[in-house]
Amino acid sequence: MELTEISETLGKFYKDKIVTAIIGVETEVKKVESLAKSLCGHNNVEDIYIVTGEFDILIKVRFVDFFSLNEFLVVELSKMPGIKSSKTMMVLSTVKDSGRIMSG
Repeated sequence: MELTEISETLGKFYKDKIVTAIIGVETEVKKVESLAKSLCGHNNVEDIYIVTGEFDILIKVRFVDFFSLNEFLVVELSKMPGIKSSKTMMVLSTVKDSGRIMSG
């Protein structure tokens, strides 16, 4: 499947749904703190964690639609200096959020 087809499919699935995603970011070591602080300025970024393991930063984001998330990833996040790579995991369903068990 090509990237365009994937985007179209995800756009249809998330058409009228709020999109929540967890983004793992690998950074240059010296840029971790400054990148985390600069991400604080984005309204759609809900949580930022500096972590150990495969990624240096984990970001939880929410957008009104898939296309807004896609724009954030392609236009903003990918162009931030110090980011080596990122992996986006889109939430399919939420079981517990902010300490609250979701009904469903």
